[in-house]
Amino acid sequence: MSLKDLFSKKNKSDDGIIVLKKPDPQACGGTYATLDTKAPKEIASEEMIFFEAESALSGWRQVSGGSKNGSEPLGFVSAFASPSGEGFFLYLEKSGTFRRHADKIVSWAFVKEDIFPSLVKLVREQGLAKSNGLHSTTHGLPENFGGSAEICYADGEVISFSNNQHPVFSTEAGEAIVEVFEDAMRGERIALPDVSGLKEIRFEEIRKNGGFTKAALTINADGTGINAKQSRYDDPTVFESEKPVDKATVDAIKKNIEDTGLFAWGGLPESGYDFISKKKLTFVFENGGELTVTNDRKTPGGLSNGFFKIELEMTTRH
Repeated sequence: MSLKDLFSKKNKSDDGIIVLKKPDPQACGGTYATLDTKAPKEIASEEMIFFEAESALSGWRQVSGGSKNGSEPLGFVSAFASPSGEGFFLYLEKSGTFRRHADKIVSWAFVKEDIFPSLVKLVREQGLAKSNGLHSTTHGLPENFGGSAEICYADGEVISFSNNQHPVFSTEAGEAIVEVFEDAMRGERIALPDVSGLKEIRFEEIRKNGGFTKAALTINADGTGINAKQSRYDDPTVFESEKPVDKATVDAIKKNIEDTGLFAWGGLPESGYDFISKKKLTFVFENGGELTVTNDRKTPGGLSNGFFKIELEMTTRH
């Protein structure tokens, strides 16, 4: 089963889902909880193809880099692993406090070595499947005090659970995740195109109603740019504009590409969600090479605005 099929399937209702708790219709707030009775509590597959998990952690154990002998507290962890083209895209976010808006250490890597055998072992050792199929949302909370997990296997097995009221896995599991990811990120990385070689960035949005927005940012030798845009909405009129882009903005776009690993997104799985429009960014390099990224990729939350930031600059600000 493909990742696209898995993410599409998880958004469909299933007759194995029962409601465990729901608030009174007249109540403000309350908890809505469901259980998928068909979700397995043990996973037979040895071939994992996607991993995403995050949680606040209840114990501020003194850890650093996944080592229990370290000196830094671990109060929150978020991790993402997916195949992407010829490699594996990894993302790790950790913090010494469970507060999601606190300072975090964020890292990502596009590596050659397969991380999934280590994650298969981790999931079994930490018993992450024991909460499979349980989803609970408490309305009115000031922030998410818990977390979620979405783990997919080649044979179609899925581990999925969430709770925004309290941690969804143990501090020990959080430590293990940090250790596995930081070890994998030390492996050999796959080289991505150098942003200094960018000659042009093209944006295209095709809307379901027949409208579109297209923009082309041509980068000049001095680092400035020219952004040419075309748009059509509900009528046949096509609006056109062309504006200069200063060097600071072009540099910010290039930095955003590097910070979010955008050039490695092309091989990530489709999210499975139905968007109201199709969007893509095409990067053209001085050597004649091209690289295209679409907006329907499954990406880690901490990097997901990488596409939108470029779209915003090319379609709204210029």
